[in-house]
Amino acid sequence: MKQVYTFGNYLKDKFGCKVYKVGINISGFTCPNIDGTVAKGGCTFCENDSFSASTGQTQELKGFYLNLSSKTNPNLDKQLAQLEIQFNAISKRQRQEYGAKKFLVYFQSFTNTYAPFETLKALYDKALSFDNVIGLSIGTRSDSITDETLDYLAEINLKKEIWIEFGIQSVYDETLQKINRGHDSANVKEWILKAKNKGLHVC
Repeated sequence: MKQVYTFGNYLKDKFGCKVYKVGINISGFTCPNIDGTVAKGGCTFCENDSFSASTGQTQELKGFYLNLSSKTNPNLDKQLAQLEIQFNAISKRQRQEYGAKKFLVYFQSFTNTYAPFETLKALYDKALSFDNVIGLSIGTRSDSITDETLDYLAEINLKKEIWIEFGIQSVYDETLQKINRGHDSANVKEWILKAKNKGLHVC
């Protein structure tokens, strides 16, 4: 049977040890399919609570949401504090229970490029400043990322491991419409190619 070269094996070969993902859930992030920008009600399968980090921090900024048009972010300091608290708690447990030595900070819940660039830059830079962090994995949508953000991630990617996790869901327009996705397959193709052409890892 042919052996599968897993993502975990790739990271272990590249960094010399098993790399653990640290899932992060930052208050203030949402989705253009939830806030009404492109659709309403979210995708038919959407249930973010089922994969959000359980940290007790998400209620602190209840009712506060960002999008690509937000001009200011009065809660950036609180978001940065959330990031540090979550990373420290989760990475500590991974060190103690699994002997973890290196980490990939995983911006997991909701759409993690759907905010003003300066907010994203501050969060990404903070995450990369933590000890033994080798890079970022960023969950997002193809209709919720900008060229400015891609350019910045491509710059970081020259020294760190940067992955963009596009929630494609389907390449068929009929399916995307039925699940209330809010964008078509052409949008998916456009932004995946943009990311890859800038040298970024895409999954």
